[in-house]
Parts: sequence; structure tokens; C-alpha cells
Amino acid sequence: METMKLDQLTETAIKDYIEKYNLVKFERELLDEVLETVREKDIDRLAWYASFGKDLRHIINNIYAYRRGLNFGFTEISFDQNGWINRAEFLDRENIVLANSEIRLGRGKNNLWIYTLDYSFGTCGSASPLTVYDKPYPNRETALNTALNELKEIMQVKVGNTDRGNYNPSIIAATITAVTTYKYKDLQMALF
Repeated sequence: METMKLDQLTETAIKDYIEKYNLVKFERELLDEVLETVREKDIDRLAWYASFGKDLRHIINNIYAYRRGLNFGFTEISFDQNGWINRAEFLDRENIVLANSEIRLGRGKNNLWIYTLDYSFGTCGSASPLTVYDKPYPNRETALNTALNELKEIMQVKVGNTDRGNYNPSIIAATITAVTTYKYKDLQMALF
């Protein structure tokens, strides 16, 4: 992977980048951090930043992804053919299907868990993969219970929606029933 040259990591280049783009909070914070390192002339630290990409956009996003991965115990630094940090692979992945929706669970290397939802109301919904950007939970049960509660709440908000094409009442009802049944079954299993 091509990396940025140290002589390209200048105060002027960073300030120009900040002015040119509408940055989100983490981008601005990382650029401020790099800028401070440039001012301190910390060559070793600048080399570490530069190792994350060929330009400031790659560096900022790759460092952010790397640091988010540290929250789950992922320490490896490797890049794909386009210069983006490789996605961390969660362990003990599990998909729980509930009617037309699904809860995805995964465990980080440090035993923190995450979940994402893939839900459908009919012709609309949402889905996302497990990523280091998701909120960590201390164990599977907490992640699962949070996911079940969120999915149920998402569905309940759409009960009675008059747009029956996008928000099919039978799919919504089936999902709420499936969540309730799963929670009850899970509770029974915990008692024995």
C-alpha cells in the first residue's frame, strides 16, 4: 500500500484540508492531533500517521477505524487493495431470524459483544453489517436483550401507519410476536 510521504504532512496541507472539507467531529479531532504532531516535529509519530494511507482522507478514516477496533481487541493493521484498513472479523457470529427481520450478534477478541439489526416493515427497512463503529456490550445477553428491545420498539412505532405499502401491518405484527416469543423462550431457558 502506498503511504503518504512525511514531507507531505505539513501544517499548510492539513489547514488546507480542514478549510476544503466539511468535517465531522472525529475527523477534525484527528486532524488537530496530527497538526499538533507536525508542530512538535515528532518524526516517529508522523511516520505512524503516514503509514495509514496515501492521503489525509485515508489516514484519518483508517486511524479512526483502527482505534475503534481497539475497543473490541482488534490490533492488526492491514489494508485492502484500495488502501482502506481491512474490516475486523467478529467472533462467535450469530444471526437470529425474527419474522422478516434479523438480529446479528458478534464478539470482539476482548469478549465485548455488538449487535446490528436487519429489519423490514414490508418494502422499507434497514440493514447494516457488524462493524467496529457499533456500541460494545459486556456480554451476549446484554447485546441480545438490547437488540430485541430496539427491534420491538422500531416495529411498535410503525403500528397503525397508514402507508401500508411500506409498513405492512402483518409483517410488523409478525415481527413483534416473534420478538416477544423469543424473549419468553430465552427467559424460560435461563430459568432451567
